[in-house]
Amino acid sequence: MDHTVTTRRATTAEFEAALPLLERFFAEEGFQAPPGQIRRQLVGLLDDDGSAVFLAWLKEQPVGVATVTTTSGLELGLSAELEDLYVLPEARLIGVGGALIEAVKDWCRARGCTLVSVVVTPEGQAAHNLLDYYRGRGFVETGRVLLFAHLEPREPEQPNRGIERRKDTR
Repeated sequence: MDHTVTTRRATTAEFEAALPLLERFFAEEGFQAPPGQIRRQLVGLLDDDGSAVFLAWLKEQPVGVATVTTTSGLELGLSAELEDLYVLPEARLIGVGGALIEAVKDWCRARGCTLVSVVVTPEGQAAHNLLDYYRGRGFVETGRVLLFAHLEPREPEQPNRGIERRKDTR
C-alpha cells in the first residue's frame, strides 16, 4: 500500500476538508466548543496571515490537520504555537503527524519565528503519551508553566451608561 504523505497549507477553498477533521479531533478528545465555534475559528485562521492550517493527504484523501498561530513579544520576538494536531486513526503510525509538524516548522522558519511551542494537556498525555511523541520531534520541556485566566465576554454597553447627567444650573 502506498503511504506517501503530502502536506500543504490549506486555502479557504479547502475549508470543507479541514473542518470535519478538526470537529472529529475535538469530539474524540472531549474538548468543549460551543456550536459553530470550530467553524468560525477555522474561517479566521484561514484568513489570518499570522496563522496557518495544514492538511496532510494520502492520495486524494485528507487524513490529518494542524493549526498554528504566531505572536510577537519582547523576549522571544516572533514565536508560534502548534495549537492542534490531529490524524485520523486509520492513518496513524505512518508519519502523518511528523509530516504535519515539519510543515508547521518550515512555515514558522520562513516567517522568522524563533520557536514553535506546543501545549500538552494532562488528558492528552494520559491518552497518547504526547510528551514522548513531541520530544521525539525536537520539542523540549522548558520548566515554564502556563496559567490561564478565562475571560467572560463583556456585556454590551448600554446607552447613557456611565455618563452622568448634568443638572441645569441656569
